[in-house]
Amino acid sequence: MKRDTIKNWSIKVFTRDINLPRTTLIYLFFTLFAIMFVSGAFLFKYTVLSGLIIGEMVGPEIYAFLSILAVSFIISGIIVDKVKNRTKYFNIILLICVIGLFITTIPNLTIYYLGLLLILLTIPQLIITWFTILVHETNILNRGRITTYLMIGGFSLGFTSVIFIIFDEFYIFFGFLELAVFFVIFWYSRKYKYIETKERLKSDKKYMKIIFEKHFFRYSSSFIVLSFILGNLLAGYGFEVDFFVFAIASFLYLIAAGCFLDNIGRKTSIVLGIVVLSFFLISSGAFKNALFIFGMPRKILLSIHYGFSILPLLLAIFTISGDFSTERGNLKYRGRINGLFISLMLFGAIFGYLFNIFITDLYSKFPDLDNFIPNLPDYLNAFILVMLFAWMMAMKEFLVSKEKKWANSLKNIFVFNKSGVCLFNYSFEDRELVRENADETEFDEDLVSGALSGVITIIAEITHSKRQLRQIQKEEATLLFTYGKYHIVALIASMDLPVLFKKIDEFSREFEQIFTKELKNFQGNVQRFEQARFLILKYFSQKYSEFLK
Repeated sequence: MKRDTIKNWSIKVFTRDINLPRTTLIYLFFTLFAIMFVSGAFLFKYTVLSGLIIGEMVGPEIYAFLSILAVSFIISGIIVDKVKNRTKYFNIILLICVIGLFITTIPNLTIYYLGLLLILLTIPQLIITWFTILVHETNILNRGRITTYLMIGGFSLGFTSVIFIIFDEFYIFFGFLELAVFFVIFWYSRKYKYIETKERLKSDKKYMKIIFEKHFFRYSSSFIVLSFILGNLLAGYGFEVDFFVFAIASFLYLIAAGCFLDNIGRKTSIVLGIVVLSFFLISSGAFKNALFIFGMPRKILLSIHYGFSILPLLLAIFTISGDFSTERGNLKYRGRINGLFISLMLFGAIFGYLFNIFITDLYSKFPDLDNFIPNLPDYLNAFILVMLFAWMMAMKEFLVSKEKKWANSLKNIFVFNKSGVCLFNYSFEDRELVRENADETEFDEDLVSGALSGVITIIAEITHSKRQLRQIQKEEATLLFTYGKYHIVALIASMDLPVLFKKIDEFSREFEQIFTKELKNFQGNVQRFEQARFLILKYFSQKYSEFLK
């Protein structure tokens, strides 16, 4: 009994609602690995090896490097949003990045910087393109954990590239390994494609109105503050850490953060993260000159602190910007939203680093300031976190309780062809996914399907619009529609929940993949579509233990 309880709890916490196809998951992993393999090496070279590891003064070239990178993310977001075939675009940009890598192996300073510029310009576009694919394949209920698992795999393998930076004699092989990864991604992109449609990207909302909306502004400003704190921390303590402890702390905390983001909500998880960071900041400030803090060497405590700060911040940015860019009116600006969040993170870290240098220098020149605000350089981060905590508490939560109870809102699902013939239907009211008397229904499904098909046609005629009808809302029910090449899916639910759009889109896509031949050559035999009950189990069931039987 206890074993089953632990098993069910583990499924609920770690794998609930995670149902990505294997090809998609592998594609997302290798594309992230390709990004991290390049960016990890150059971040290591131009940040850690350039002085941050021992807290030295950073030169203007590092500020220029990070500033160009920040601006590149904003520009890249605009470019990616205009691209329809995202997988093909990713391949082209990755190939340019590989060419840049080979150029940097040429022993000429001018040519080296040309190659470095190519890499700098392509990495932001690769990250944002990868992000748009990730968000397209995830939803609000699983995005935190899927991103976590991909980040752990991609970052742990990607950072092996630092070997090629530390040992110069191996650098020539760097480009060849990235080229090999490119061919793997190219091969998988034949199986997995993500092509945006003009219909999906139509929006009446303006980008500037979205980013200055109260809810959006609160989250984006919070990430700027968290990045400022990180930059301030780097300036004050450097990045002299135990990399093994840093990696273990990062990955364990990432798993916890991903599960918290999906299971208890975005805002609550970030608030709890702020509480955890406050403990480290107050401890570091209170024991500034001590070699041991709570019996732990200062270096180890700082390693854990960074582990709880850097990658979890990136996870939160990917998750929250993903949530914003899945709202129906924001789909058109998905790349721009993520590019803005990452750009703000980089600018926040730069400003935090510079501000720490400024405030420390100010206190050293004017010691009397310590009489007015004692130890401000040491307690600045903790003080900012207290204000951020109050600011976060006033925010709106993404993952509200009704969203987590999406399964209780389901009523019926109908799959019918363009002629209105019902191919498959299921009622969720009795909560039985596999019934013995599957043919018994309390209504004429063909009549309902024909009526729904007629409604879609009539509304299209009345409005003279080529846009497909996606939703009909009544007081006690909401009808959601999605369209395949040969069929239409209609889902009837008691609540209007964004996550249901994602679920019927995924259901419809796999339905068409499985039954392409039957749909194309349909001659009236609907019995062949009864196997779709297992797609209902896959996409609309919360009885997760059945997946493992």
